[in-house]
Parts: sequence; C-alpha cells; structure tokens
Amino acid sequence: MSRVKQNCNECESEYFEDSSEMMGLCPNCSHILYGYPNCKHEFENGNCIKCSWNGSKSEYIKNKDEQNGN
Repeated sequence: MSRVKQNCNECESEYFEDSSEMMGLCPNCSHILYGYPNCKHEFENGNCIKCSWNGSKSEYIKNKDEQNGN
C-alpha cells in the first residue's frame, strides 16, 4: 500500500498524511503549535522513515524554539 504524501502548510516539508492528526500540518508542526502527539522520528537519508518529515522548521517555529531554549 502506498502512503499519501502532503506538504506541511507551516514548514513546507513533505509528510505522510496518515502520520499527523491535523490536516495540512506535519506531526512536528502540529505538536509544536497545538500540542498533538509528535512522531518519534527515525531519520534515514534525510527523512523520517515513520512520517517522512525532513527536519524543516518555519521561521516562526525556529523563533519559538529559541524562546523556549531549544
């Protein structure tokens, strides 16, 4: 079965649609912005093998991370 990929509206990374609880947001962005569960990322060749996120972060999320000391 082929998994459907979407582009995250926040960070613009591709992600598997079924890996996020929010439409239009990858698991990482939906976690940071709205508190939804995040994927336990396992990266291989630049993408998570579980959700396909590539590690991208929007400027907003980068600034939010800096404010939180991440």
